Amino acid sequence: MSSVHLQTPCPAFQQPMLPHGLRCRCGVRVDGPLQINEFANLDQGLRMFVLMEGRITDLEKALGISYPAVKSRIRELKSALHLHDEDPGDRQSRISGLLDELESGDLSTDDMISRLQNEDDQ
Repeated sequence: MSSVHLQTPCPAFQQPMLPHGLRCRCGVRVDGPLQINEFANLDQGLRMFVLMEGRITDLEKALGISYPAVKSRIRELKSALHLHDEDPGDRQSRISGLLDELESGDLSTDDMISRLQNEDDQ
């Protein structure tokens, strides 16, 4: 049996594929759209954050990225898990983090624009 990451894109449309069924070795099947939790959608970098128990210096070394980039990933993790702060300065902080990543070369201009647009859609 092969393992498929839940963020595997559709080979035809490059959109995330959605789980649609389960099957047991005994033959029992459950067919239909399945809802997955927030943790299942995390990319490897964000899973690494949990593995490193949030130690930023360890994450910098393990991922080979700068402190501002790690902070940006932490904000991504919070967003992916729907953990939002109520502080009105958060958007400015996220933009500042994205600018730091852009300046350090850890983020392309297109990726920055995409992240800002995705943030506005939420």
